[in-house]
Amino acid sequence: MATLIDATMRGLVIMALSVPDIAAHRTPASPFEAASQDEWSLPAMGLAGLASAFLEPDPAIQWDDERIAAVRQALTALVPPDS
Repeated sequence: MATLIDATMRGLVIMALSVPDIAAHRTPASPFEAASQDEWSLPAMGLAGLASAFLEPDPAIQWDDERIAAVRQALTALVPPDS
C-alpha cells in the first residue's frame, strides 16, 4: 500500500510541473458511498481510493456515539499545541 501511495504522490508532483494547480484543484464528489457531496482534492481522492481498496472495516467494532467521541479525543491528543 505504501508503494502505491508513493507512486500516486510522485505522479501528482510530476504532473504539477506542467499543471501547477493540480494539487489545489477541488471537485465536488461523494466517493465511497458518502452520505453527502463535499469538495475533494485530487490527492485526497487518490489516497482515499487506495486506502479503501486495501482496508476494510472491522465487523466487530460498533460505531456508536461513545466510540466516535473516544476516537475523536484520541486523534485530538495527537495534534501538537499551537506555537
